[in-house]
Amino acid sequence: MSHLAQTYGVIQFGNADALTKVERTLSQLDVNKVRIKLISSSVNPIDIKTRQGLGFVAKEKAEDKFMPLGYDAFGVIEQVGESVSDLAVGQHVIGMVGFAHSPSCYSTYLDVCPRELVVVDAQETPAISGLCLAGLTALQALRLFDEAKQKPIFITAPTGGVGHLALQIAQTLGFDVIALTARPTHTLLEKLNVKVLGYDDFYKQQHDASLLDLVGGEFGLSLLNQITVNNSVVTVPTLSRDMICARAYELGHKAGGVVVNAVNEDLKWLYSVYKARKIYVHQDKSFNLENTPDAHHYMENNNYCGKIIITA
Repeated sequence: MSHLAQTYGVIQFGNADALTKVERTLSQLDVNKVRIKLISSSVNPIDIKTRQGLGFVAKEKAEDKFMPLGYDAFGVIEQVGESVSDLAVGQHVIGMVGFAHSPSCYSTYLDVCPRELVVVDAQETPAISGLCLAGLTALQALRLFDEAKQKPIFITAPTGGVGHLALQIAQTLGFDVIALTARPTHTLLEKLNVKVLGYDDFYKQQHDASLLDLVGGEFGLSLLNQITVNNSVVTVPTLSRDMICARAYELGHKAGGVVVNAVNEDLKWLYSVYKARKIYVHQDKSFNLENTPDAHHYMENNNYCGKIIITA
């Protein structure tokens, strides 16, 4: 059985209007994969960077060749390969699919390795796709602080996709969490019931605390001077990772970056605490697949909070 899939990506790098729809025929299913009909995906900052031609994924794009985008998937299994025994037609699944070098989730159909998928309840809403890449990034970054749990942890960009999940996951893991933000009165932070500190107050003194940097760049560098010696810093944005880690080392901090991995057990854990209502995915806005360029424009306006969802 074959399907005609509609997929969004780029042929030429550029702004959001460079996003292009391609129709492609899915060939015979590999015996080791499953075919899912997508219900939703979500937009992540790495999608924006790749579309612009920035970062390590963009470097692998062949000139004038179409590169699909998107890593988050929520869908229904329509077909199962002959060698797959642990998944079945009709099951609802989520996954961070194809990371990092084979993005393709801005699509209507997708062929996926079972190890990238976790079975979820059929009644989940499209927002669940936003749990995957952002949730895995937050969880794996926070694990690097395990030996520093006795100290508070500042989390920047706390109303963003990774940030709002990191706040909740950190609380679930037992951290003393402080949202460090330019929007201290934001309703999402009030809903999440966390300690909040604005940047003006942050810069008034030094803090004996850890730092999860989700912003990076010169802004991330500026935060390091306010953290006392021998604390832990983890930075997520890859473009400035080396710069921030080097400066953190100079200031006497422990430092590291994180690149998310599609660890199945981690995604299962995330879904278990999601089902237990210890964390939730805040959906800011939803766009149809046909309006994927609008979804990218919306993220780049920098007024969003939580996750931007794309529905197939």
